[in-house]
Amino acid sequence: MASYPNFGDELIARRWLEHLARHRPQDEVWLDCRYPGTASALFGGIHPHLRVTDAVFRTVEDSLHGSRRDVEDIVTNMGTPLFDAPLLALREARSLHLLGGGFVNAVWPQNDLLVDAMRSASRLSGAPLIATGQGLAPFGPETLKGFDHVSVRDAESAQQLGIARGVDDAYLVQNLPVPDRSAPTELVLCVQSDALDDGAFERLLEHVRRTVERSGIPRERVRYVEALPGGDFAGYDRLQDLVAGDGFVPFTRFWRGEFAPAAHQIWITTRFHHHLVASLHGARGIALTAKTGYYDVKHRSLVEGGSRWSIQDGTGEVLDLTALPEPGPAAARVETKVAEAQLLYGRA
Repeated sequence: MASYPNFGDELIARRWLEHLARHRPQDEVWLDCRYPGTASALFGGIHPHLRVTDAVFRTVEDSLHGSRRDVEDIVTNMGTPLFDAPLLALREARSLHLLGGGFVNAVWPQNDLLVDAMRSASRLSGAPLIATGQGLAPFGPETLKGFDHVSVRDAESAQQLGIARGVDDAYLVQNLPVPDRSAPTELVLCVQSDALDDGAFERLLEHVRRTVERSGIPRERVRYVEALPGGDFAGYDRLQDLVAGDGFVPFTRFWRGEFAPAAHQIWITTRFHHHLVASLHGARGIALTAKTGYYDVKHRSLVEGGSRWSIQDGTGEVLDLTALPEPGPAAARVETKVAEAQLLYGRA
């Protein structure tokens, strides 16, 4: 799902590209995504042999809104010069990897067709099918049957498939951050306006406002960090009177490292990968759940893994931020993901 952009989807793709650059630098790597131009700008230079395409996504688009042919028919028989060339590259791949995230589930049933396209290519080439860090709740019909390797990031998905629980792909890091809490406490906010239950946006905004006002943290140390451009700006627009004058951090600045998660921060965010990355760096926080059966499952997986963040839906009492516990060590989660990557792609 990389290339929209949305911070979590981009981060997962970057983690795998960085890993392959370290361990498989001579291989040709194709990233199939919705917007290859954006992906080229986001990921250019990470892997020396990266190619970016949209063959799978164009196949799904053609099946849903163009020729109406089944994706298996399009991948197998082609017949459309518009994107036959990238389809040929797909059919020649030596492995097919569905990167992690929570996009194959009942919320977006059309994404099951991405998996169908992968299966069709694998039937032609014999390439192994890999899926890592998946979040399948709320569950639809897709169970990744026939895949040679599957890992999931939450307990509900693990139980559904009858496999051991793994961790999110964003834990694929080379070095663990070293927490440094010496700086004055900073407060970091993000309240999304997309993919929410009815009424959740207003409820969460009010909850965040009351929490910030009670915190005692001065406005000049309050930031707002965007994960989804536009979709997260609406929250900032409503809360900007609480945020430092230069405190809005758009996606591009965050992506380029001009603002970094750190252990002296306290985060209040609806975004799952904000939660993951901030807690990985030692930050305390509150995870706001905005869509029942989806975001609560995601955030709970991190708390169960040791983030120790509080999960709030905006209906409870305002918390005392000074009482929030520090995250537990993340070494085991990182080791789990690195071991999985080495199992799949070997060591340099």
